[in-house]
Amino acid sequence: MAGPHVRVLGPLHMSIDGREVPLGTPMQRAVLGRLIVARGQAVSTERLIEDLWAGSPPPKAATVLQVHIHNLRRLFEPDRPRRAPSRFIVSESSGYALHLPPDAVDAWHFEELLRAHQELLNDADQRADTRDRSHLLENALACWNGPALEAFTDTEWAVAEANRLTDLRLTAAELDARAKLDLQRPGDVVIELRQLFDEHPGREEIARLLALAQYQLGQQLEALATIRRCREFLGEEFGVDPGPGLRALETAILNHASNLTGAAELPSTATVPDETGTDRENGCATDYSSALDQVIASAETARGGRLRLVWVAGEAGFGKTTFAESALARLRGNGWTVAAGACPEVDGAPMAWAWSEVVAGLATTSAPEPATDPFTLSRTVTQLCATAATPVALLLEDLHRADTATLQVLRQVTSWLRDEPVLILVTLRRSEGGPDTHATTAALAQHTAAWLELTGLDRTGTRSVALAAGLTALDDAALERMHRRTGGNPLFVRESARLLAAGGDPDAVPDAVRELVDSRIARLPFGVAEVLRQLSVWGDEVELSRLAPAAGLPEDALIDMVTAAESVGLVRTDRAGRIRFEHSLIRDTVYRGIPSLRRARMHWSALEILERRRRDGPAAADPLLLARHAVLGASAETAHHAIDRVRAAARHCMDHGMRSAAVELSHSVIELHELAGHDGEHADRRDRTALLDAHCALVTALADNGSQRDARAARDRALELAERIGGDEPVIRALTCWRAPVIWPVREWRESSAHIFEALWRVLDSASGAERVRLLLAAAFEIDAENRESYHHLSTQALESARTLGDPELLCAAVNAVTFMDYDYGPEYAALTAELEAVATAAGLPEYQAVAHHLRFRSAFAAGELAEADRHAALAVELADEGQLRPLLDIACCAAAGMELLRGDLERAEQLYGEFRTRITDSGLTNAAEAALAGRVALAWARADLSGLVGELAHAYAALPDVLSHIYAIALVHGGDRDAARAVYDGAKPPQDGIYPITMSVFRAAAAIQFDDADTIREMYDYLVPHAGKIVGLEMGVVTFGPVEAVLASLAIALDDHEAARAHATRARAVLDRARTELRAVSPPRVDDRATGCRTRTT
Repeated sequence: MAGPHVRVLGPLHMSIDGREVPLGTPMQRAVLGRLIVARGQAVSTERLIEDLWAGSPPPKAATVLQVHIHNLRRLFEPDRPRRAPSRFIVSESSGYALHLPPDAVDAWHFEELLRAHQELLNDADQRADTRDRSHLLENALACWNGPALEAFTDTEWAVAEANRLTDLRLTAAELDARAKLDLQRPGDVVIELRQLFDEHPGREEIARLLALAQYQLGQQLEALATIRRCREFLGEEFGVDPGPGLRALETAILNHASNLTGAAELPSTATVPDETGTDRENGCATDYSSALDQVIASAETARGGRLRLVWVAGEAGFGKTTFAESALARLRGNGWTVAAGACPEVDGAPMAWAWSEVVAGLATTSAPEPATDPFTLSRTVTQLCATAATPVALLLEDLHRADTATLQVLRQVTSWLRDEPVLILVTLRRSEGGPDTHATTAALAQHTAAWLELTGLDRTGTRSVALAAGLTALDDAALERMHRRTGGNPLFVRESARLLAAGGDPDAVPDAVRELVDSRIARLPFGVAEVLRQLSVWGDEVELSRLAPAAGLPEDALIDMVTAAESVGLVRTDRAGRIRFEHSLIRDTVYRGIPSLRRARMHWSALEILERRRRDGPAAADPLLLARHAVLGASAETAHHAIDRVRAAARHCMDHGMRSAAVELSHSVIELHELAGHDGEHADRRDRTALLDAHCALVTALADNGSQRDARAARDRALELAERIGGDEPVIRALTCWRAPVIWPVREWRESSAHIFEALWRVLDSASGAERVRLLLAAAFEIDAENRESYHHLSTQALESARTLGDPELLCAAVNAVTFMDYDYGPEYAALTAELEAVATAAGLPEYQAVAHHLRFRSAFAAGELAEADRHAALAVELADEGQLRPLLDIACCAAAGMELLRGDLERAEQLYGEFRTRITDSGLTNAAEAALAGRVALAWARADLSGLVGELAHAYAALPDVLSHIYAIALVHGGDRDAARAVYDGAKPPQDGIYPITMSVFRAAAAIQFDDADTIREMYDYLVPHAGKIVGLEMGVVTFGPVEAVLASLAIALDDHEAARAHATRARAVLDRARTELRAVSPPRVDDRATGCRTRTT
């Protein structure tokens, strides 16, 4: 968009001619926001001062306000001549006004579109087209990127306007939803209204439209849950009931009304919905496709003149109704006459009510008079089926709730129609069927074509149901957890997905699931609930011999209790005597229902039982099981004992490469020490030293897990505790507990390491042997990125000492340090890499073998040997342990983006760099912002425009001036600020002795060309000529900036040597062609879902 454009519906953002403009100080932003709220009207100076400073203005507030107005005017009109009047922020009526076109401010544009929509509705000359209305409303809603006036939520002057805009947004969403329902687009309505409803559950029209759309998609349970939540909110918050519109819709849904198709229509008659299974978005029909095929096959058998029964069994929430309705819809499409009836859940319903509904559905004219006895009703059904013009399919739902008359009619009708083309589809929950129900199924066995057990969705079905419920971000790990936790129960999947999509706790139990499980438990015999509570405390499964003493029951009595729970689908058993819940959500429901104090006592009792039975076998001595009960059952009195158990489990996890579990248990050890009072100033020194050891173990675990930011914070806490304890030995422990191999910078470049350095130098002279080596390594990794000489001195000193100590792991750590900041990739680098691989292989240290292959990846990538680099990257990933895998895959993802830059596919490169940015931000690694910035710089370089990165580079330049000075200067030039660029350039240091010397020299060369610095241009030309065949950026391992020859061509032109420039340009094309030829041996990068990373593959 040309000219200024301001966004306030979400984060505050301003752009001019499509280029983002930083808005400066918070007060300056507030001035702009206050003028926008005035909607183009003038705001007096007095009112501005009163609002902006909330009634407490500083001295000379008017002068300060004028400064902010002046700065804003410069932002809006950077090229305005001095003393020329401002076109946008004008002075009038002793104040100021913002004069912008309506479409230049998103809030103003939003209201303009709403007015256009209203005018379209009010136009008496022509009927407003629904598509036109929807298009207008979609455009209006697209103006929103977050809450209204989000940047000013803490200011009084913005509250009323924010509320007004929010109400208009909700109104627009409701109008759009009505239009979309009229256009038969319920899926769009559900997507757009679900989050709004979660934020505004008392907005009845949103609830009504969302529930209506959910019903049209076949999501009856979700629709009713939406209405129920609105009713509960209104009752709890305001003490009122929903209005007639929402109540009428609920009644219509419960009656399966056939005309719930438009936005405003309400129900009349009850029939089977017309949607086909393939149109449903809840996934049940397609995910039970093989079972559906069996129903259709049975129907074809019945079509030949032989009644067939198909029983569909499944517990609550498994999609029996949706499945059955999908089958009837298919049959209706094949020319069958269909009718349905459901056994009522409430007491006092008329006799055989389900069959009365079937009769009403079969009657072609007016329905017959209701029958008063089973015999008459059976004869009526038989007559209607026998005289039908087409084969008949009947659906009888929830037979487990059937009364005696319903079962009697089913038996009689089946017998009388046995030679007719009739299919009877029956749904039921086996676990809730009484003796009469089971007797009926047995009596009708000869007419049964199939028993279909809906046991749950597979993983594909789980994903589709979760997506339909609004959970769009579902990776493989989250999918596996959801599938395992829900057991594939569609209801449980939908409710869990809705909870997660709304930002809920992933470990929480959805309300609908809890109510269902609790109601099922409530029907069990006395004592079973307590057994289930004991079972939930033991975790996923437990042997009968352990559960019996925990429950205080003889084994025979316990077996009876477990059998009762198994009969209703809550638990299952195996021949080995193990008992487990049917799926985790049931266990979580039971477990969370136990009061916390009692739960802790039950866990400690479980620990005592295990300790008494440790001699029984390895299962009872499982350190992780013992630790779990110790953590959850410990009190201040028992914490000492619990610490031993949990610490042993943490060591077990570290020894077996279970990094994430080791981190969790290490945290628990610290918490138990604190529970025991070991963190107090008057605690015994031995206890405080043990607490220090726990903190150091946490640092080690976090570093091994790749959680570098958290590891640094934990090390700071350990050092603080060590200094409180006093003496050099505790400090040395705290400083040397980081033992993980290093493939990513340990230090945050923007943060000071002064405290760490002070402690390191204080204890270095008192340390010797391995401790001194580890202190030197710790010091090296804390050195600034720009101080390469000091880094090299410390790391080589550590390596020389490590060679004399005979410790393979320590030697590997020292070689790792020396090569980490080596960007020459010469013979010494190659020799050290070979040594690292040999020592690591001989000592059985796969984590350092992975580092060796990563180092070979770096050198091959820098040399442009892309297929070889890809091969070593894959080997590094293969050998990596759990903690190394994430950073290695992050680097692979970024390198893959660099390869796409070489291929010339900027769009794909940008996609991969975006994925890398997301991964690195979430990973817990240090310097995430700088790493992400490198990718954006590479893309901007390829597009020859770095102006959009001025703000980010300015922030990074403050932390790394020597590294980023030249690229920052180029960005400033592209942004039009040559004076600032020149100042940065003049203060820059030559880059040849720093990190990434070739890449940094190319940046210096490009900056020198911008400022016609002849001496530097000649210097850079002479420096880069020996590197002519290389590609800039490959030495970094993650980005590319094109051939060095292309830079030499630009330098040659600046030196007025056009012949050399043409030669360099020709060779640049040849270098790029060779690189792209080699890239053909490397498959385009893809997302490896199994490893959650970007991977390339050599072909």
